[in-house]
Amino acid sequence: MMGKARRIGALAGIGLVIAVLLLSHRIGRADPTGDYRPDLPPDALATGCFPLPGGVTLDFGYQIRRDGDVEVDGELRRRLFGQYDEIDESEALEVIVADFVEAGFVASRRPAPYDAVLRKPGAGRADVVRVSVEQLSGIEEDTLVRGTFELDLPVAKASPDAPAVCSDPRATKRWDDEE
Repeated sequence: MMGKARRIGALAGIGLVIAVLLLSHRIGRADPTGDYRPDLPPDALATGCFPLPGGVTLDFGYQIRRDGDVEVDGELRRRLFGQYDEIDESEALEVIVADFVEAGFVASRRPAPYDAVLRKPGAGRADVVRVSVEQLSGIEEDTLVRGTFELDLPVAKASPDAPAVCSDPRATKRWDDEE
């Protein structure tokens, strides 16, 4: 009697394992979409949330890493940190300056300690734009990201009717821990 019960139990166990194996590929799995890349947040400067002064757009490949307002010597300033792609340090600086000049800014002849200082004629001291650019060290010739840039800018506020994306730190690069 005991032997027959064991055989029935073993057969039932084997049947259960076979049923699970046959059905497991259909139960509890997501439908394959063929799209395995996550959605990327929009370009932090293209959203219109916190534009550059004068409507400036950067005419080279870049990624914005951080953007936020900080107090510097009692003055509130915007600091925007980014990385530039596929160009060298001098070209990145040249393009940034040219983009601001095209928007009506004038470059200072003595920018030290920055790489460039720009302002619109007649604008106040708070409206100045300061630029620092630095090439990454030890990069290979085929490295995409070639260096970093920092823009010290007047503070930009999002408009009250700004799109919903403006409240997403992944899109604006304005992280709460910077304030």
